[in-house]
Amino acid sequence: MVGGLGWALLSLQGCSSEQNTVAGAIFHNTAAHYNGYFYAREKNREIQKMIWKNWDDDPSQILRLFPKLDTVSAKAYAKDTEEAIKMASLSIQRHPNSHWVDDNYVQVGIARLHACDYPNAIQTFKYVNTKGTHADIRHEALIYLLRTFTEQGDALRAEETFRFLEKENLSRDHAKHLLIEKAYFYQLQNDYDNMVRNLSAADSLLTRSDDRARIYFIIGQVYQQLGFNAEAYNFYRKCLDAHPDYEIDFYARLNLAQVTSLSNPKAVRTARKQFDKLLHDSKNNEFRDKIYYELGEFERKQGNLAQAMVDYQLAAHAGTNKRVEGLSFLRLGQIHFDSLKRYKLAKLYYDSAVGALPKETEGYAAIKKRQEVLGLFATYTETIEMSDSLLRLSALDSATIRQQLDSLLAKNVPIASKKKKKRRAVASSTGATITSNPFASSNETEGTAEWYFGNPSAMAFGQSEFQRVWGTRALADDWRR
Repeated sequence: MVGGLGWALLSLQGCSSEQNTVAGAIFHNTAAHYNGYFYAREKNREIQKMIWKNWDDDPSQILRLFPKLDTVSAKAYAKDTEEAIKMASLSIQRHPNSHWVDDNYVQVGIARLHACDYPNAIQTFKYVNTKGTHADIRHEALIYLLRTFTEQGDALRAEETFRFLEKENLSRDHAKHLLIEKAYFYQLQNDYDNMVRNLSAADSLLTRSDDRARIYFIIGQVYQQLGFNAEAYNFYRKCLDAHPDYEIDFYARLNLAQVTSLSNPKAVRTARKQFDKLLHDSKNNEFRDKIYYELGEFERKQGNLAQAMVDYQLAAHAGTNKRVEGLSFLRLGQIHFDSLKRYKLAKLYYDSAVGALPKETEGYAAIKKRQEVLGLFATYTETIEMSDSLLRLSALDSATIRQQLDSLLAKNVPIASKKKKKRRAVASSTGATITSNPFASSNETEGTAEWYFGNPSAMAFGQSEFQRVWGTRALADDWRR
């Protein structure tokens, strides 16, 4: 009984924040760790998961190392950030002499960073760096300070921060995080050379918890953009070996075909087999438009423009991704403009591209400008051609003009009339009787020039005209609603 009372009194003594006894230190360290710091850290991790979940990745572009933070999105998890700050702050107030004060301050700063409260986050991390008693915690605070300056767009102070950290004796984990944060800083500066240098340096320090597959994929993307296809190929292989998510896996396999050396015939055959395998895999049905687009890119790089145009047409109609559709029409417009010099068709494809591409697409202003110029050019060209035709006709006598008109009319005999004559000829040769059957089907095939879906010019014009009248519509029943 006395022993139990003694332990109770000892616990009460330990509860005082001013006690410096051994029992008090144990109590405060334990409470600060598992009551405050633990719950604040878990809440911040939940917020990070929410931010990643709401982030819309586009693997066709170079992926961001971290999702973009903004005040609008921060409102969705404002209660969670407030809860994280509250738990860590209470732990600091109630256990000011514990070993976890600095750790709790770091969690407060992280929550403020997630809330886009950059001034207070900066103040918090600087406080830990100034007052912190443990080097590891100070380094952690400075790494998050670097992230805060990067997100805020303060490149000068961000660079000052990581230059200072480079001189410090960092732990293996902090050295890895510093390299990734520097790579993120350079990514937002569009300095892909320094970005990939830092990511490559971090390679040997990565663990399973770092989502290695995603980082390897990003390194491969950057090397591919910089033109180092051999290095890109190696990192795409490493990405696949790290078992990424399905979407990253798909794009890694797709990009492997893109960086294949075109000078090696065997490698080209292997790449074509890879594309064919991707197309016939039922799991890739939602990505067929992207596969066809990349196959068109593959053929275009080899100079097979005719096959490339077929693949771009298939890409434009194989899915619902407006970006892929717009890029496919853009490539068709560029081929007709730059290579084939067919400016009327180029204008129609540019119309379709501008109607489908998101306005934030890189180079959208230049694409829009060329579309407008092509519109004027096509109008003037048609006027000139009409004037030239009339001038040529005015120089001819009436008999020649009549002969040319008769020849032109003969070429434009209605398709229905041709079918009817052909069926009569078949019936007379076989002795069959022709009956009027509205449900009868005909097996005759028309030339691609007469068939609407075999005429690229007619299709491009139809699409641009539809979008002009109806706007961008989803492929669904009762779309007029």
